[in-house]
Amino acid sequence: AARRGEAERFRLVASKAMHNAPVHSVAMEAKGPEANKRIATAAWDGTVKIYDLAGGTVVRTLGGPNSQHKMDGLYAVAFAKTEVGVVGCTSRDTNVYIWDSETGQPLKKLSGHKGEVNGIDFHTSQSVMCTASDDKSVIIWDFKEGMTLRELNKHDAEVYGCRFLGEEHQYFVASCSFDQKVRIWDMRDKNVVATLARAHSKDIIGIDYWSESRLLATGGDDGIVAIWDARRSWQLRRSYSATQDSEVKRVAFSSATGLLAAACSTGTVLVFDVADGASGDRPVATLSGHTDCVFDVAWGTSPETGLPILVSASHDCTIRHWEAVPGGGT
Repeated sequence: AARRGEAERFRLVASKAMHNAPVHSVAMEAKGPEANKRIATAAWDGTVKIYDLAGGTVVRTLGGPNSQHKMDGLYAVAFAKTEVGVVGCTSRDTNVYIWDSETGQPLKKLSGHKGEVNGIDFHTSQSVMCTASDDKSVIIWDFKEGMTLRELNKHDAEVYGCRFLGEEHQYFVASCSFDQKVRIWDMRDKNVVATLARAHSKDIIGIDYWSESRLLATGGDDGIVAIWDARRSWQLRRSYSATQDSEVKRVAFSSATGLLAAACSTGTVLVFDVADGASGDRPVATLSGHTDCVFDVAWGTSPETGLPILVSASHDCTIRHWEAVPGGGT
């Protein structure tokens, strides 16, 4: 469902219940023959599901009670950007797990954090990964070798998300924290090159980077989505407000369109057109239908139509698959 006046922007393709616990994360495969065709979801049941969007089927389950390689409840999942089919996921058991999603085989179990691990991202061109934890740190890993490269630990509270900042800032990583700050780090010397503050008044949960426009987005439990401009020394460019009493969880840019999706505690996904200032501060689409908090969102491009697709993951144990409507402004 979409609000009246916005219904032309997206249509619901499918709603799928494939976990028996809250789904905390969703990621779109962006490399290889399954690019934009498969997603990975991570849930509190300790499993990652590899799901085929076109067929509407789960093609593989990683972990679970019948697996020899059990994981505790999962917070985040991501596909590697340099290795086709490699998936990383983070757990409340303080470990990070690397899997081959094609074979279902575990590749690495990485131990180093001292608290629950909340966020994950892979570097665009190196075999490097970052993870964010309740232990107030971000760890930079060589995920192929299973080695810790750096530990970044200047936040004053739990760190929930982390993102590499594109090839233009190939040594930089951004992290967001419950201390209501975003820090930009130089991985080479572990120095903080920028601290972004005063945009959020509560925990910052979501973070994403749009390389083409050099923009960083953050989402917080205060219901604010903040946009920061790397070209202007990380100045706050603008902010959006979710509906009243709604917390913003994770956020995601569509690099193809400049749309930004924000997962909300009210069971909705708000879509903002960051590329088009004419839309003002209001969302261009409000996608509803989930019956509990939406925690994560992921964009892709339909292989059949070339139109943007969006997948939302919710505490109601489901994912919802949306596609932009032709001529709907996307």
